[in-house]
Amino acid sequence: MDKTFIQKIKDKHVYIALSICGFLLYFRSLFSGFTYLDDNVLILKNIDFLRYFYNIFGSFFTEVFHTFGHSAAYYRPLLTISFMPEAMFFGTSPLAYHFVNIVLHLIAASLVFKFFCKLNYSKIIAFVFSGIFLVHPALAQAVAWVPGRNDSLLAIFALSSLVFFINFFREQKRAYAVWSIIFFLSALFTKENAIVLPVIYLMLALISGFSIKKIIKEFAPWWAVCLAVWLAFRHMALPNPVQFSLNEAFMSLFFNLPALPQMLGKIFFPFNLSVFPIIKDTAFVFGALAFLVLVFVAVLQTLDKSALKKSHYMMAFGIAWFLLFLLPAFVRPSADIVADFLEHRLYLPLIGIFIFLAESAMWKKLQAKYIIIFVFIVLAGFSVINFMHQANFYDKISFWKNAAENSPNSSLAQKNLGAMYYLDGDYDFALQQYQKALTLSQYETMVHNNIGLVYANTGRFEEAEQEYLEELSFNPYYDDAHFNLGLLYYKMERFEEAEQEWQKTLQINPYHAGAEQALNALR
Repeated sequence: MDKTFIQKIKDKHVYIALSICGFLLYFRSLFSGFTYLDDNVLILKNIDFLRYFYNIFGSFFTEVFHTFGHSAAYYRPLLTISFMPEAMFFGTSPLAYHFVNIVLHLIAASLVFKFFCKLNYSKIIAFVFSGIFLVHPALAQAVAWVPGRNDSLLAIFALSSLVFFINFFREQKRAYAVWSIIFFLSALFTKENAIVLPVIYLMLALISGFSIKKIIKEFAPWWAVCLAVWLAFRHMALPNPVQFSLNEAFMSLFFNLPALPQMLGKIFFPFNLSVFPIIKDTAFVFGALAFLVLVFVAVLQTLDKSALKKSHYMMAFGIAWFLLFLLPAFVRPSADIVADFLEHRLYLPLIGIFIFLAESAMWKKLQAKYIIIFVFIVLAGFSVINFMHQANFYDKISFWKNAAENSPNSSLAQKNLGAMYYLDGDYDFALQQYQKALTLSQYETMVHNNIGLVYANTGRFEEAEQEYLEELSFNPYYDDAHFNLGLLYYKMERFEEAEQEWQKTLQINPYHAGAEQALNALR
């Protein structure tokens, strides 16, 4: 390749190009609504919490779904805080949230470029992989689906921490070490996967020849402090977290491992994308092909006599990166719930595969014009698939139709499609989907509550009561079931029982505005 041309490329030009191309690609997502997968809880249901600035501090003491005092699992305060500016200034307008998602993705793509440059790859290689990262269809969910920003934020904090980590050892400025630690702590408060970052730091240090003694002295104590702070705050926010043993965690990981080749396949051949994939309904053929690609690249590198030993180490580092950031998502606390493998979880692990491929001997052996043609085809093809896939996030019906069609064995997908029909007033179709969900899993949470809503709205009060009680028999901490049962009792003029149910609602969720308003009106 023309070295003169490479030298003329400035970082700011790359960032501008990535920003323009990324915004044009994701412009259509600005006009999407909410999907009612998590965003209805994270934003719509908790809007009264998000719209007040002083709740920033409260975010560090609250489970991300505001699941108070029971079965809490997810501690992600910085995700909650990221929604607050939009909530304060734009309320529940989806456009504002989607705009921020796009901006975060552009920042992450720019950091991929910066990180690859710090790893001493040429600007051309760094630009190629940051461009693929920008348009990759499997990452569309992290941008077009509002809660997907959690992985964008994690990538921003993790990559920033790694860039400053490298800078510290090359320039010996203490400020870089401080910023690396700050971003590590930010990553921890964003998503649990960040707990593997110290392993990534150490592996990178060993490959790069950084002083391990200096790492132990300058970083290890602060990593320990960050982890201790995070665990302390997490314990306060989740006093009764979901409990499962190491054996249960290992078995969960083992049984979910078949998703690994499926997700790997979506990196190289993103032709079977789904908004809500599960193992049983996802093909393995693309995963097998992707594995063959990795083997081919590895063999080609082994046969290259000019390849440095460090190159082999970097390839191993790339695979380790991919596995370390991805596999924690395979551990699920309940074996009774069919695990989903949402594609936005590939956001940060994907960079590991890029590192593996960046070490390939093909960059030296192939002529520049052939590389350019190949990269152009990949970028164009991925952009088209990405653009088309965004349509599945347009609104709640589009989203859950795609989920139900591509994951017919997911009771949750069938249930939520029914819930979308209910919200649109199509009760017959809603009941059909709820029955499909119960056929797949008789204990699928919220289904009986949702059937109760249909019956309550059609005047079948006694049947509605039975459905609510059935829901609460195995899902006793579902605040909306108590609230809805209270509304039903109020309509049946059983006021004392209504008051009791609304009080239970507030005991579970102190921020439930409907229950508080209902109690005030009753009194």
